Amino acid sequence: MHWHPPRDLKRLPFVQSIPTAKHLTLASLVFCASSAFAAELIDPAGFGFGRPGYLLDTTWVGRQNFGGLAGGVEMFELRLVAPLAGFKLGDGRLGISLGYNYTGLDFSGALALGRQDLHNLQAQVAYFWNRPDSKWWGLGFITPGIAGDFDRVSSNSFKIAGLGLLGYKVNDTLSLAGGVFSSYAHEDGVIFPAVGFIWEPKPFVVQVTPPFLVFGWRASEAFTFSLSAYPSGGSWDVRDPSGVRTINVSGWQGAASVIWSPTKRISVSVRGGVNFGGELELRDGSQNVLVNRDLDPAPFGALNLRFKF
Repeated sequence: MHWHPPRDLKRLPFVQSIPTAKHLTLASLVFCASSAFAAELIDPAGFGFGRPGYLLDTTWVGRQNFGGLAGGVEMFELRLVAPLAGFKLGDGRLGISLGYNYTGLDFSGALALGRQDLHNLQAQVAYFWNRPDSKWWGLGFITPGIAGDFDRVSSNSFKIAGLGLLGYKVNDTLSLAGGVFSSYAHEDGVIFPAVGFIWEPKPFVVQVTPPFLVFGWRASEAFTFSLSAYPSGGSWDVRDPSGVRTINVSGWQGAASVIWSPTKRISVSVRGGVNFGGELELRDGSQNVLVNRDLDPAPFGALNLRFKF
């Protein structure tokens, strides 16, 4: 399928469930989803790219040992994405969606944090513009949300991000886009450019929108195979008795995946690989760093279910 800018709501991206351990994660992954609307991007990690629909993604990460310290942390993540509504405004479309992430962290050894049940609830309002006679398109979105253990919601639980993009279809196989991303979370704000490209020499797809990288092969209408690398983790506001008020877990996942689409509306995918380059950071109420540790690599597995409109 050639890349063409969308002309109806079904081509709007919904990317609510992106992990936000680092600001760069959200910026680049949101850009990746936005820059190839109609191409139905390969989505091995269940970030909700392509046509809107209901999505459930679960990931299990084995024990990541603390670098230079006894013990480690295991992680389980559940992500849900639900598009809510869409409206036509001028030459564009306004889309509203809702996302929820649950993350369970099991700490063992020297860091006595025990089991942490963490939540991330966020909404997204996105506007996509495109004229049928133009190769140019534009996108803007704003994503407010709260993340933490929800024992008590405070101003530190709040986070917000925004993105503006301008894209251009070079030819039937190559699409380029660039823009500006900004975000605020845990008393820290950033702003920087987002750039990348999508190349589709059939039946292959190359998605280079750092830090999200995918090489895919559409073997048939029913099966797609891919190799990918993408960030993992999150950042949460907590109320632990030890004095920890913010937990940051970041890392990367290198994965091989198989996506099976028995119908145009339903897809099931499994993926597995290694979680690597991990880092754990704990902060107090004044955002002073209490602990900063590298995490050893660990295997992971994941299952993704999706129903598309």
